[in-house]
Amino acid sequence: MTPFDKAIVWQSEHSTESFEEILGWHLGHGLVYSTPTTFLLAHETHYDPDTNDMNYDSPPNAWFVQLAAATGCANPIREFLRVATRPQPWAIWCRRNSFRLHAYPWNALARKVRLS
Repeated sequence: MTPFDKAIVWQSEHSTESFEEILGWHLGHGLVYSTPTTFLLAHETHYDPDTNDMNYDSPPNAWFVQLAAATGCANPIREFLRVATRPQPWAIWCRRNSFRLHAYPWNALARKVRLS
């Protein structure tokens, strides 16, 4: 199964929003990255570390990775950090079935995945 196929399956099993809807939104407002080994949807937002929440009314200071899938030994977060159009202070995402945001300072995450 390709990363694109994995993303479609995951989205259909874990969200009421269709894959086509989020893909279309990201094509116009975010980042879509697809290769034979990695698929990503991400967008810029404002992250408040004090409340652990996102806010779209303030200038962006974070990337929110909405969907990431990979095959083999590909690391989708490493690929995301490599292809994001510009670094932000934060990279955030939710894990699996949780709505809780997980945030990493960009530089710390880059060191963790051995980018820098």
